[in-house]
Amino acid sequence: MIINELAKYYEILARDERSGVPPYGYSNAKVGFALNISAEGDLLDVIPLHVEEQVGKKTKLFLRVLTVPEQKLRSSGIAPNFMCDNSTYVLGIDNKGKPKRSKNAFEAFKKLHHEILGAARGQAAKAVLAFLDKWKVDKSKQHPALKDYLEEILKGSNLVFRLDGTTGYLHNDEEIKKLWEDYNSKDEDDIFGQCLVTGTNTAIAKLHPVIKNVKKAQSSGASIVSFNAPSYESYGKKQSYNSPVGKKTAFAYTTVLNHMLSSQKQKIQVGDATTVFWAASPEEIYTDLAAELFNPTITQEGKKGSNEYKRDAHIEQLVNDVLTKAKSGQRINDLDGKIDPKTKFHILGLSPNASRISIRFFHSDSFGGFTEKIAQHYKDMEIVKDFDNRPSNIPIWMMLNETISPKSTNRDAPPLLAGAVMRSIISGAPYPASLFNAVMIRVRTDMDDKDKNIQRVNYVRVAIIKAYLLRNARLYKNKKLEEVLTVSLNEHSDNTGYLLGRLFAVLEKAQQDANPGINATIKDRYFASACATPGAVFPILLKLAQHHISKSDYGYAIERRIESIMVKITNFPSHLTLEQQGTFILGYYHQRVALFQKSDN
Repeated sequence: MIINELAKYYEILARDERSGVPPYGYSNAKVGFALNISAEGDLLDVIPLHVEEQVGKKTKLFLRVLTVPEQKLRSSGIAPNFMCDNSTYVLGIDNKGKPKRSKNAFEAFKKLHHEILGAARGQAAKAVLAFLDKWKVDKSKQHPALKDYLEEILKGSNLVFRLDGTTGYLHNDEEIKKLWEDYNSKDEDDIFGQCLVTGTNTAIAKLHPVIKNVKKAQSSGASIVSFNAPSYESYGKKQSYNSPVGKKTAFAYTTVLNHMLSSQKQKIQVGDATTVFWAASPEEIYTDLAAELFNPTITQEGKKGSNEYKRDAHIEQLVNDVLTKAKSGQRINDLDGKIDPKTKFHILGLSPNASRISIRFFHSDSFGGFTEKIAQHYKDMEIVKDFDNRPSNIPIWMMLNETISPKSTNRDAPPLLAGAVMRSIISGAPYPASLFNAVMIRVRTDMDDKDKNIQRVNYVRVAIIKAYLLRNARLYKNKKLEEVLTVSLNEHSDNTGYLLGRLFAVLEKAQQDANPGINATIKDRYFASACATPGAVFPILLKLAQHHISKSDYGYAIERRIESIMVKITNFPSHLTLEQQGTFILGYYHQRVALFQKSDN
């Protein structure tokens, strides 16, 4: 199903000239230099093809991406590519210290081009063959045309050809393209069979092209479908013949997947899962909207996600309108008039696994259904801000960061947790209990530290706790608990955990009023035990509060607040369940924010 949907998306993009997706038999490659040759095959000069791109506040040079004849999967053997390859094959030189192998690679490159272009009559093809015939590998490094860029060329950049006095690259010459396509369509070693995806009888791919740009996977690329040991093979079949997929289908799904992974526009990072998303439409507005929904633009300086890219202001406004409607309970029925809510939408999470890639999650829905589920997620996460600079819509990466110890050197969220969180968001299912447990552990364990910007009860953690409890209460029809879980302070709630949290916040405020500038409060010493075993702690805190009230100038006001809460508490339980501890933390946060909002007013 995944390969099928990817292949369909390739067909959609292939029909759209704006997409930049290469046709069958071609691939996109990063190219560093063009060799400018004469019609007689002499190397005249080298043209650098680097392009400038803005990265943050800096301008950096990147290799130019060109559509070239398909570059084959290469392992340890010598396997030249047509019209575009590195210096080992094109010039017979590199910095690997194996001159004999480099020379053999050049000879293989030369043989391939004679095989394909031997019958050519055009000037372009003849110039390439003349260059290869004239080139002296032993004197390559001394060639005057190479001296300015030799060091960079030897690093392994791809090289292409240009014919002096003409425009464009030689691999785009019509005759060369025709000869390549004829050569590529014939393979005497092809095995024919029924493709599992299309059902047609066609040439089966022995090896599928590799997938690149998956975080922590091999930089040279990794496979989704591969068999490299006898224990995985059946009926005497070798490699990918065990799961027959047509060569064109294998090309289509890997090409479109690499196309999405090569840019920041259609991918986000969720834990270890590099996640791509696409709609069954060539229109970019679907992916632009989805990217903004997954990772809302935030204005907090220095807190942007690593995969942040410049978004369209119109898209940001549209997403903001959608989320505002969802939070106010309005129906999301109009998405700019340019979007069909029934368009199929897919989300695929890929995780590294040695030289292979595993599927962390795959989800399909209509675009309207996807939008509603994401909007519901942000609505569940909505909570009153303790500071104005907090993001209104908390990105997923910020949620996952709160499950990691702030003192840990490993800043990656657990892979299984990240995948489970993503699945719950895009499917509308309950959030994983492991997310709630991880946040509760951080609240109990971490201590406030202004220097390291650590806050044990912070905006994001409480938003996660509230969202987890609220979604469970709604899905399991616990109306009584659902009414407690409000965005801001709920003074009418009689939930014991919530009231105890509120009471703790007021007692802490009493202590701070009596001792202005105090370094450590009752939160540092008693918060975790008050949250878990209130019956053992609150009698001590209430006794301390009397002392604090007597010292404070406005003790009578605090005393009235304590009384207004105490009147609803019938007893102090000996212990609270984990969910009740969640309502305790929510009550503490709500009351804490309300106390300081009132003092500001």
